[in-house]
Amino acid sequence: MRRALALVSLALVLALTACTGLPTTGYVNPGRGPQSDDAQAFAFVPDGPQDDASPAEIVEGFLRAGSGPADDWATAKLFLSPGATWDPRARVTIDTLAARRAAPSADGSVVTVSLSTVAGVDADGAYAPAATGSAQTLSFALAQVDGQWRITSAPDGVVLYEEVFPTVYQSASIAYFDPTWSFIVPDVRWFPRALVASRVATALVDGQPSSWLSGAVRNAFPEELSLVGRSVTLSSGGVAQVQLPRAALSLDRTTLDRMQTQLARSLSSAGISEVQMTVEGTPVTASEVAVRVTRIDPSPAVLTSLGVFGALSGDQVESIPGLSDAIESLAPTMVELEADRSLAAVRTQQGTVASALADGRTFLLDDRPGLIAPTIDAEGAIWSVPSAAPAQLHVITPEGVPRDVGNAWPDASEITAMQISRDGTRVAAIVTVSGAREVWVAGILRSAGEIDLGPPHVLSFSQQGAFDLAWLDDTTIGVLSSVDDVSRLSELSVGGRGTEAQAPEGARTLAAGSTSVRVLDDQGRLYSRRGSSWTLVASNIRVLAAQQGTTS
Repeated sequence: MRRALALVSLALVLALTACTGLPTTGYVNPGRGPQSDDAQAFAFVPDGPQDDASPAEIVEGFLRAGSGPADDWATAKLFLSPGATWDPRARVTIDTLAARRAAPSADGSVVTVSLSTVAGVDADGAYAPAATGSAQTLSFALAQVDGQWRITSAPDGVVLYEEVFPTVYQSASIAYFDPTWSFIVPDVRWFPRALVASRVATALVDGQPSSWLSGAVRNAFPEELSLVGRSVTLSSGGVAQVQLPRAALSLDRTTLDRMQTQLARSLSSAGISEVQMTVEGTPVTASEVAVRVTRIDPSPAVLTSLGVFGALSGDQVESIPGLSDAIESLAPTMVELEADRSLAAVRTQQGTVASALADGRTFLLDDRPGLIAPTIDAEGAIWSVPSAAPAQLHVITPEGVPRDVGNAWPDASEITAMQISRDGTRVAAIVTVSGAREVWVAGILRSAGEIDLGPPHVLSFSQQGAFDLAWLDDTTIGVLSSVDDVSRLSELSVGGRGTEAQAPEGARTLAAGSTSVRVLDDQGRLYSRRGSSWTLVASNIRVLAAQQGTTS
């Protein structure tokens, strides 16, 4: 059934010129070159040590040489004295160009380097931002070798300027399964570009999920199984071959198919299009399994100013059978739909949280004061929490049976917004810690009927004025904020760097679209963004619903 949208005026592809422009922050990352571990579209070739360089110049040259990982950072090692040990793979410290300072001692035997740290990458490739204003000091010991200063002791790891980092390192996603083996869950890592395929395969087969995600995902590769060698080789036909031990031949076909799926999805993010598992050079029979998609229905789900709820299509609102009537009866201010549109989580005008079912029934789930907008998990339960009590997070069945969630947002004094990822394994939130708003993400741990959150992973230590968020895709969280009446949209990568750009003036609700970002402003105008331009889609909209994917 279609109901005319009397007060919803469809915009005729009008760009919101006041809010159009390029992002004001963020980076352009170079693309992947030929599909080989040894190929790079671009590589730094740093200089080695210069004759008669001072201690400070030697240390500065050594740090710059961290941008050249070729031959296991062979150029950087030229700055070391014979016998000095240094592990460049231990970590990456990412700092700002203007703030780096090297200060030698009076005799030149020690050089200290002060840094303003932006982020770090650990030995497993996991990226983590640093707190705003983080300072760090590194100390280097030096001695004369054949009349030239050389480093005798250096902290493990490399230090890269934030502008240089994405050229030397490349992001890739280690693919895990959710606990039901239905979804692929990406775990973003950063590896040197020349080594990315081999490092991805090693991380998947021999490594573990990032610490904050551990326990929320599953790996089909048995723990006792290891790669043979540490490289991914390309066959004459361009197929990437991953060598496994003979023990792989004893695994059942379901496990092998899941392994093949994880390998193919992981290596595709490193630029590899075709993957084959082998044992002693013989291909292993395995095929990729079908997984559920996490895309959003292309039609926005809205409540109009006339109180009509449904899918917006052109200048009409198409009713969702049974569910639309139930949602409308609750007088909603916020709505989230389950993927199959059989269930909705609703915050009402009275501030309560309720469920609406496709058979027309509704249930009051939570009437605690100060509730934020609820969210729906992959099992069809609704998550609800008071803004002033983040630890009092409840998971409630659609019929109203509640359960507490363990380890919910520790140390947070307030929670402003929350949403579960469409694969059901992660939950993101805007929280307040020591008076500052931060953006966190945590894994969802399920065991013996209990639900807990894993340790929180901070995506942003400073998100001033943040008030709404949404999972834009599997690895990106959008955050709306307003500072001095200026609306901003930040896109934070779960495991990487973010960008920030202007949002429509008066933006108040954010939701993901199938290929776009959607924003509803305080005047009831609905906008969609593709690229850097905001387009007015409709007017007289009261509520823009979040969607937990689609079944189509």
